[in-house]
Amino acid sequence: MATLQLQTRADASSAGTRRLLKSGVLPMALIAKGGVTQKVQADRVAARALFHDISGVAIFDVDVEGKSSKVIMKDVQRDPVSRQVTHLTVMEITDEDVVKVNIPVVVEGTPVAVTKRAATLMVPMNQLTIKAKVKDLPDQIIVDASKLRQNDKLVVGDLKYGDKIEFLHSDQTVLASTKQLRGMTTLDAEAAMGDAAEDAETTEEATSESTSAEEATEETAAE
Repeated sequence: MATLQLQTRADASSAGTRRLLKSGVLPMALIAKGGVTQKVQADRVAARALFHDISGVAIFDVDVEGKSSKVIMKDVQRDPVSRQVTHLTVMEITDEDVVKVNIPVVVEGTPVAVTKRAATLMVPMNQLTIKAKVKDLPDQIIVDASKLRQNDKLVVGDLKYGDKIEFLHSDQTVLASTKQLRGMTTLDAEAAMGDAAEDAETTEEATSESTSAEEATEETAAE
């Protein structure tokens, strides 16, 4: 796990924060065990590189002048115009701590109904809020939509992650669904049409064979 180097900062005033931002330094706050908050700072480029490599929950190591600890992202402040990060708050944690975090939802697989253009895939949730020990946190929640039928859905209650993770949503919260829109084919009707076509071909073949047999009989009688 990558480590972000932090230094303590004495000037926590608004003017001091603005000076840090102009000089390429990111103001931060570190909430230590026991609730004590320490004012710290990090190199903005180093922080950006570290966060770029993190997938899922922002958990990483920090080193404050020789003292290392594991932290989780608690709060992010941005400039309302430029959207540039202006301040970060992180909280010290251990693997046994229970935390409440937002986890990205990743939908995998393509339903047959979507492949046949008989439905469109709807994904209303891009993240879920869960509660779990730090050591049990997944990087993402995987949702397999490949087996969804036409006008079908997959909900939170369908997820199989065991009892180590608590989903803070209703079991009926929809994660992925297939919806037949106006003008789209109904798969049942399409299957019925296919069966009818096969029956027609079979009947035609049987009629052809019967006619040939009759013709053969007539030819034999003529001889």
